[in-house]
Amino acid sequence: MDVEWRRAAAYVVCRDDLGRLLLTRFVSPVNPDSGKWTMPGGGMEWGESPEATAARELEEETGLKARIGPVLGVFSRWVTERESVHGGTGHVIGIVYDGTDLVGQIRTDFDEGTTDAARWFTIREIRDLPHVDLVDYVLGLI
Repeated sequence: MDVEWRRAAAYVVCRDDLGRLLLTRFVSPVNPDSGKWTMPGGGMEWGESPEATAARELEEETGLKARIGPVLGVFSRWVTERESVHGGTGHVIGIVYDGTDLVGQIRTDFDEGTTDAARWFTIREIRDLPHVDLVDYVLGLI
């Protein structure tokens, strides 16, 4: 099977003093994952390093800044033509970073983009939320 597209992305695992994880809710009317919770992060822009992507996406989606730490893992998912919003088979690769030393306030205004919420959740709460495969991958890492 030919791969018609690839997506390189970076994500950040942020934990608070209570051990909760920071998640964001993804929204995109054309995507079957719309309305599901995911890790803060997203696609790399041209010329951007994965670390810079992680930091930029975290701030854009949550309003928080963090020290981008070591790589916790690399998420890989093959996407069938049926699942793809791009209309063909593809491959998503996401570098998952640890994020520490958080500063700022969580965003509450979401006027544009593919995120409409950012919140802290316990592991138990996360298991009951509608969420993307990436979240299960992260739960297996921590």
